[in-house]
Amino acid sequence: MEAMRWVYVLVGAVGVGSVVAMMTDPFSRLSIVRRPYVAQMRHDVVEAIDSNSRLQVRTGLPSRLFGIGKNGFHVVASRYTPRPKAGRTDSVDRIIEKIYRLRFDPKKLLLITGDHFSSLFVRNLGVFFYPTLDTHLPATEAQWHDRQLVYLQTVAYALGVFDQTDELTTTIVPTGPWHATCVDFHSYPSDTLYGMLFALAALSDRESGRPADYGRQWHQLSTQEAAAILLETHRDSLVRHYHGYKGRVFNERLGLIDPTVTMCGAKDAVKRKSSFYDNVVFWKTTQLAMELGLIPDDPALLIDLKERIIETFWLTREGYFLEDLSEESRRGRYYSSDWLIVLATGFLDPEDPAEAPYFERSVAYIRDEGIAQPFAIKYQQESRANRAFAVVRLAVPSYGGNAIWSFWGMEYIKTLLLLHRSTGDAGCLEEADRHIAHYEARMRRDRGFPEVYDASGNLLETPLYRSVRMTGWVIGFDQVRAMRAAIGGASVVETAPLAASV
Repeated sequence: MEAMRWVYVLVGAVGVGSVVAMMTDPFSRLSIVRRPYVAQMRHDVVEAIDSNSRLQVRTGLPSRLFGIGKNGFHVVASRYTPRPKAGRTDSVDRIIEKIYRLRFDPKKLLLITGDHFSSLFVRNLGVFFYPTLDTHLPATEAQWHDRQLVYLQTVAYALGVFDQTDELTTTIVPTGPWHATCVDFHSYPSDTLYGMLFALAALSDRESGRPADYGRQWHQLSTQEAAAILLETHRDSLVRHYHGYKGRVFNERLGLIDPTVTMCGAKDAVKRKSSFYDNVVFWKTTQLAMELGLIPDDPALLIDLKERIIETFWLTREGYFLEDLSEESRRGRYYSSDWLIVLATGFLDPEDPAEAPYFERSVAYIRDEGIAQPFAIKYQQESRANRAFAVVRLAVPSYGGNAIWSFWGMEYIKTLLLLHRSTGDAGCLEEADRHIAHYEARMRRDRGFPEVYDASGNLLETPLYRSVRMTGWVIGFDQVRAMRAAIGGASVVETAPLAASV
């Protein structure tokens, strides 16, 4: 009887916890979460009508444990419950339109990847959703208004939360109507501050949201005034967090990210030591802090840091950037596709004759190793599951390994298009067209734009994880198509029919 009593207690606790998790999911029909910062569009001008005054952050251990558990619940629940998908006969254009309506909704609390990612991974603002305010990207007036509003509200929410914390974290978890907590998945963040600063710069029209100019400008930005208010309101907090971030992760003697500090960035499943990605993000974060007037302008510092990063990480003989400075990576000469962060950050420019060879040789390595097969692009050619954090190694060991990531695939295709544009290399355009065609075929097959595929090109699924099917990352694919259209000429690539997903 005593044993059964504890079983009942456990089942009851899980049941109550599940209900609370759903009630604090901003995207659930049962949600009690409200928007503490609300903006509206009036005559093409953005106005804030509520500005975080009711937002409360709780960082105690019980709140953080609840935040971690809630995220775990959503991951497992998403694996075994129906999630949004497009219609069986929907065209690629129709699928994109549906995802825009689903993910870029300013009536929701946040701009998120989708499904189980109902919390805010703040890096999204500067990484996965960096094209959001690209004024060259065609859209309806309603879509353009929605993109501006949801992006503004999301960064405002993040700024309001970190005003109330001593440290940055990777993730903000809504825990009540006006409440949130902060947790790390799986260690101190490489790119949280970058995400917020990039968003403020983009909203201020200081960053373009595209890797290069292409086509005509379709839209005018309406967020400059609102962004200026946010920057002034949160200036002290941002300065404090920049110095805290730099003091914690930057080794002044090495002039690079400290290899003894464990950090999590976009490739957050994997433990790394002073990765190339982390160093480039630090460079860009520092540049943005200068651009926004948070720290003194020092162009020489940025030039020296950039030169040091390239000198340290570029493998001249192999022709690609070393993944990180761990002994294992140095010994194995590890490659990782998140080197493509150089495009979004402007760290390197494929149309600069002095920098194009870094891209050209990296593309050659990717082709030789089959890293963009069957389509773009895997993090690397093997799993390296031993490098993953324990929970990821258990749930989805290929996640940060030889799985195919749609976001990085888009950055790779953009690289190919820009190399073709600057060099006239027909092979780059042919390969870009092939990848675009593969993605279109899989979008129709999978009825969405998935976050991640397995190494064979199927929707990634394990007993504990299923890829987001209708991810807002589709905006990167939309940008790819716009860049391709600006080049002109029709793609002649055809792909074999794909089996329909169930």
